[in-house]
Amino acid sequence: MKILHTIHCLNKSWGGPSVCTYQLVKALNLTGTDTDLLSLSSKVKDDCIGTDPFIKYVEYDARTPLGISRNFKQFLMANVSRYDIVHANTIWLWTTHDAIHVAKKRNKPIVLSLHGMLYPQALQVSRWKKQLVLPLFQRKDLRRADVLHATSMAELKSVRDFGLTQPVAVLPNGIEIDALPPMRQQENKIRHFGFIGRINRIKNIDTLLDAWAALGDKTAGCKLSIIGGDDAVYENELRQFVGDKHLGNVEFAGFLSGERLTQATRELDYLVLPSKSENFGMVVIEALANGIPVIASTGTPWEELNSHRCGWWIDCTTDTLAKTLSEAIDLKEHDRMEMGHNGQQLVARNYTIGEIALKFRQLYEWIAGNGSKPDFIF
Repeated sequence: MKILHTIHCLNKSWGGPSVCTYQLVKALNLTGTDTDLLSLSSKVKDDCIGTDPFIKYVEYDARTPLGISRNFKQFLMANVSRYDIVHANTIWLWTTHDAIHVAKKRNKPIVLSLHGMLYPQALQVSRWKKQLVLPLFQRKDLRRADVLHATSMAELKSVRDFGLTQPVAVLPNGIEIDALPPMRQQENKIRHFGFIGRINRIKNIDTLLDAWAALGDKTAGCKLSIIGGDDAVYENELRQFVGDKHLGNVEFAGFLSGERLTQATRELDYLVLPSKSENFGMVVIEALANGIPVIASTGTPWEELNSHRCGWWIDCTTDTLAKTLSEAIDLKEHDRMEMGHNGQQLVARNYTIGEIALKFRQLYEWIAGNGSKPDFIF
């Protein structure tokens, strides 16, 4: 059995969809499922996540906001017959439309990973574009997929609310990890909080800064790092707020990746993810794997932070977030480290990419008629 994954790009700056797709395909190959990954190359030097032999880059030639690519379609037309299943990633782009169109034309089963793009909050982002694209090709493409992939039961609900009725595989994203890294033993002299992700309004960073400012002198022995980049206009507004409120303990660290990002994560005491909407939040499992407790909004699917005592899953209003930040500041180091240990154990049990890749193999075998229906299919 040979699988073809497709995604518009594998740019580091594209965030979660690129990272989790790359890690899944890598794990599929390591666990014995022959899988290629088709992507456009990057316009920016050294921005692509990987150069592994399973990645089939075609020269970047995307045009229009829809990302229409002649090179992407030509690869599909010439090569799709060599694959048993096509697994497309993300929606709203013409490259995914071509993957679905060509696969159907060659009678290949299609799995479509939505990456949170049907959540109600996500549908409001670039709403005008989606209202144009939906009748043009997107609604038909969604219905043509043989199986949709959601990362949580909350995302499954968004799929059903959208009116889609075909089978849905509910499988989380995973993290590539051979062994859990040792937790930091030396206590920080100050409490270090951090946001990691795209600087985008849907990430709700302004509410985090409102809460930080509301705490006043409570944060005197603390630091808040905003790590990421994207929307320059929004970032300038955040910087202006920090300046107006004289928040000298807030820093904008810019976009980090690779070892620099890993090191920055390990230096934190707490990760804060106040998003209005978040499909999964790869930064959450990366923080938990490093023993860092997480404060996340109920706009993320991370109720396990409460049930496994490895953080806080909260309504992300200014008052609630300020109260939670205050609680985290006051938490004794022994208790913070116990939370971190709980988070590591949660990742080890549920979110290692190798185990998740084996479940995707079950999914592919079921689609191909070589196995029974997995219990994660709804």
